[in-house]
Amino acid sequence: MTRRRPHARAVLLALLATLCGLALVLFPLRLRGAETSGAAEGAPAAKQASAAGRKGEKAAKRVQDAGADDAGADAEPPAEAVAPAEPAPAAGAEAGLTTLPLGKGLPVNVNVAVFFLDLKSFDDTKSEFECTTDVRLRWVDPRLRLTTKNLRGYREFRGKEVEDQLAKMWSPSIDVTNRLEAAPYVGRRLRIFPDGQVESLTRVTARYKTRVSAETFPFDRQRLALELIVRDDTTDEVLLRFDKDDVGFSRAARDAKLDGWTIGLVDLRSEAIPGWNGDRYSQTTAALIVDRVWVTSLAPIFIPLLASLIIPLLSIWMNKATEHGFEGDTLSLANMSIGGLFSVIALSFAIYSSYGVIANGDNTVTRLFGVNYAMLAITLAIVVVCFRYNVIARLFGPYVQREAFYFMSWALPVISLATSIAFLLVAAA
Repeated sequence: MTRRRPHARAVLLALLATLCGLALVLFPLRLRGAETSGAAEGAPAAKQASAAGRKGEKAAKRVQDAGADDAGADAEPPAEAVAPAEPAPAAGAEAGLTTLPLGKGLPVNVNVAVFFLDLKSFDDTKSEFECTTDVRLRWVDPRLRLTTKNLRGYREFRGKEVEDQLAKMWSPSIDVTNRLEAAPYVGRRLRIFPDGQVESLTRVTARYKTRVSAETFPFDRQRLALELIVRDDTTDEVLLRFDKDDVGFSRAARDAKLDGWTIGLVDLRSEAIPGWNGDRYSQTTAALIVDRVWVTSLAPIFIPLLASLIIPLLSIWMNKATEHGFEGDTLSLANMSIGGLFSVIALSFAIYSSYGVIANGDNTVTRLFGVNYAMLAITLAIVVVCFRYNVIARLFGPYVQREAFYFMSWALPVISLATSIAFLLVAAA
């Protein structure tokens, strides 16, 4: 019995060492995530396992292996302490703020408003105007909602801060298609409200191309328009629009002036522009309505035009019908009509040189010139046919010729004057 006691002890120690090894294998995560106190408690257990292993070869190997695993588990530091600290990502990249805000669905509604601060010039001949405007854009991005309050009730950025903030967030890519050139200075302001509403305000001085219609000159109304369009997103993603607040914001400054024109209201219109592959892009046009001061055109244009109508009529009024024919000199009367023709040509050259906008197309001035040329042709034909060759007297007798002459003396002036007034009334209507 005495010989069997050491062998039984060795078997018992080997069994204990095996149980300790199984415990270490089955619960490694608990030991790795343990705090410093847990590691301190594991150290005495490792020492006991190592001491028990010295009493037997098999038990010693198992205890050493188990002790090595336990020591490795205790020696491994926590993952948070070993991993190096990474630099914090940018706010926009971290939160994904540079993408389309989908919090309220698509399309993203962007409100547009334009304030005309100063009108510098308007050249209707070149169809160009120069002005200073404040373009306001408003949209909602729920990702930018503010959790803290400030005294103003919103966060505001100015100058270079606007560019830095816009680089961290989404903003609509809008282009002014009819802008020719802009001044180097551009004023920017950006506001972010607690509910995620964003307001962008851009002040710029630039020259723009516009469409000029002189059909109703000098009672014409022109539109000094800014055409804003979304370039990168279709109407399914971004939609330009305006509401009552934008209409109230869109106006001209009270002290804004434009020589020769009367400043009116701002007209806002939204439409979809076709693009590539059937895509459609949203566009908003903000047009300032201006009316020409027609009194300034009365003296240099319409008084000479109406006066030139008298020249062909003089060739009739300066003659007299008798039983034997006409008393007036036919050559002098013909020269009077030809002189009137050259005077109208010179007048048209002077007017078209000063007002290039009416040189082409159908308008009141070109119509009045047409009346002048028609009257010159009619009176010259009367001088040749009636006064020179007495065709009416030969065909119908002297009495008919006298009555026809009296009729032409008042009918031609009435027709020419009534036609001219009708053209003016149509343009003014």
